[in-house]
Amino acid sequence: MLDTVPAADARDPRAIARALRPLVEAEAERTDQALTLSEPLVEAFAAADLFHLMVPRDLGGTEADTDTILDVFADLSWADGSVGWSLMANASSTAYVAFLAPGAGAEMVRGNPRGCSAGMYAPLGGQAHKEGDRFRVSGTYGFGSGCAHATHFGGGAFEFHDGQMAPPDETGFPAMLCYYVPRDTVEIRGNWDTLGLRGTGSFDYVVPEQHVEAGWTFPLLHAEVQTGGPLFHLGPIALAGLGHAGWAIGVGSRALDEVESVAKGGRMRLGQTMLKDQQVFQRELGVHRQAMRAAELLAHDSFGRAFDHVSRGNPLGKAVLDDTRAATSWVTRVAEEAVLFAYRNAGSSGLRNPSRVQRCLRDMMTGSRHVFVDDKSFEDAAQARLA
Repeated sequence: MLDTVPAADARDPRAIARALRPLVEAEAERTDQALTLSEPLVEAFAAADLFHLMVPRDLGGTEADTDTILDVFADLSWADGSVGWSLMANASSTAYVAFLAPGAGAEMVRGNPRGCSAGMYAPLGGQAHKEGDRFRVSGTYGFGSGCAHATHFGGGAFEFHDGQMAPPDETGFPAMLCYYVPRDTVEIRGNWDTLGLRGTGSFDYVVPEQHVEAGWTFPLLHAEVQTGGPLFHLGPIALAGLGHAGWAIGVGSRALDEVESVAKGGRMRLGQTMLKDQQVFQRELGVHRQAMRAAELLAHDSFGRAFDHVSRGNPLGKAVLDDTRAATSWVTRVAEEAVLFAYRNAGSSGLRNPSRVQRCLRDMMTGSRHVFVDDKSFEDAAQARLA
């Protein structure tokens, strides 16, 4: 597929993502059946260096800007929600090499286009006991999207010193550590069975107790950039938000494209005018199109402003972070409403497999349940304005 990219665009991740759309669609069903990315997709993403879309240039990655990252995830998620989600999970997780010691980050990704990570960075399932210059880590985690082909696994953990939980920071949060371990030290449970996002390989996994050097760890809420430019000063949470926003844009846009095709194909009920000639449908389609366009622009604006903010040497700050989280949640809400509209109006063409409208519905109803896009993000963003 990459040979269809014009030479002038051979290094443009957006052009590469668009060129890969036919392959993504062709492999979507096989990916769903395998519950993880098919090997042709893993090979294609590695060849296109998409696993390293968000990796620092100093480590051999693309270190793309926020607009490009959003567009790439949207393009691939338009082609298939599971595939787009899996890639964004790998790329986002692998971006965190910027917070590791440079030697550790290089060991994971430099010279290995398939080198990527996956994992759950919330600390609820893990512990990290500080022992000199190392940590003794262990944990049981869920939702390791993209883990079946990952070379490293990440995990989140509460930090312990001398057997006691480390004291909280100045904000009152407990010390939370993120760490990476090689794939061959991890047990994958292989228990992902869901209605939507079936092909994401979001398996549970267990990290048996083992030691990791401090260079393979970073504090979740106080991550410091060790390698790379301003992009990584957005921090791990905002970097994850880029992926979620791009995914929602892609799935919502695809659902509207599909219902338009159904309407243009002459869908009608007995005794009614054709769907495309019904004013109610036209009006609602117009509203959802404008809403999706506005949501996409909001995502680009929110993350672009955050990038400009840190590029000027400012710390990200809670207010800016909360704005990106609220924007991501809003984009997801708008996309969910667009998908529901498409499914309700697609008629019987949305019922039978293979149906892109049905696939969008299944994937969106699963992805929009993610804690990252919980409505609490709106409350957090509003609190600063009410203080």
